[in-house]
Amino acid sequence: MRWVVFTLGSTPFEALRTVNGQICATFREACQLHGLLEDDQQWDATMSEAAAAQSPVRLRNLFALILAVCGPSNPKQLWESYKESLIEDILRNAGRQNPGMNLDYTPDMFNEALIIIENKVLEMGGKELEKLKLPTPQRNSGDRLNSAMLRETSYNVKELDAYITANEPPLVPDQ
Repeated sequence: MRWVVFTLGSTPFEALRTVNGQICATFREACQLHGLLEDDQQWDATMSEAAAAQSPVRLRNLFALILAVCGPSNPKQLWESYKESLIEDILRNAGRQNPGMNLDYTPDMFNEALIIIENKVLEMGGKELEKLKLPTPQRNSGDRLNSAMLRETSYNVKELDAYITANEPPLVPDQ
């Protein structure tokens, strides 16, 4: 918005997206090139430091927190920079399950990490990864039974019936 305010006169929208003779795809990109927006250097430095010292589980939690709360300008670039660090434990577990095989990173491993990250982001009240311009994890029906779903569907029905039976008689008709 500042860019529009600082540009004097009647200016076509394409001119607002032009920086040094190059037309940017979005106004956000143009503003970033003009230095009006923060870049993701602080998040890159944070992820870099955490990747060197923390477990992949904690790194995924940090990445999810950055996505949900901090609003990085280019989450896809952060993902591309740290995706291998984010799945080291998944690769290690696959190696344990398949001893003797020389395993490398696979799309399924990245997908598993994306599912975990998206679940964390959603738990924090954030958006789906697709809305953040990140790869959309491919879920099957088994993945949909996440912790929130299990929590909401695993009540002890007999215990709840006993509670209702014990507490319903004292209620007045309007309750």
